[in-house]
Amino acid sequence: MTREEILKLEGRLLDAAVAKHVMGWTDFTPIDPDYDFTVRANGRNSNYATSPDGKRTWFPVYHREISSAWEVLNKLIQLGMEINVGFYEKWDCAIDYRGTQYDEQAETAPEAICKASLLAVLGI
Repeated sequence: MTREEILKLEGRLLDAAVAKHVMGWTDFTPIDPDYDFTVRANGRNSNYATSPDGKRTWFPVYHREISSAWEVLNKLIQLGMEINVGFYEKWDCAIDYRGTQYDEQAETAPEAICKASLLAVLGI
């Protein structure tokens, strides 16, 4: 993914990218960007994946739920990253990893956290 592609991600597509690249989820069903959690009329699940502990379930709504975004920050801390989140006209998440700074601003703290975490983990 490029920086521009990451910054354009929204909603469940952003959540799926964070789940995969940051949190270690695998085996994704099709992503339905219109719903947080969904089972289609044909009985097939959307927005499902396999969690790092092997459970098959909906992946979290990282871009909107602050408790899920904090899980992302905890993961980054485990990886040795230093994080600063604050509000300066917009929410800002700055991540320092081995001397490289990754910074992103957004209207909400969870969205800023998600996008900055992707940039940091992917080294973009």
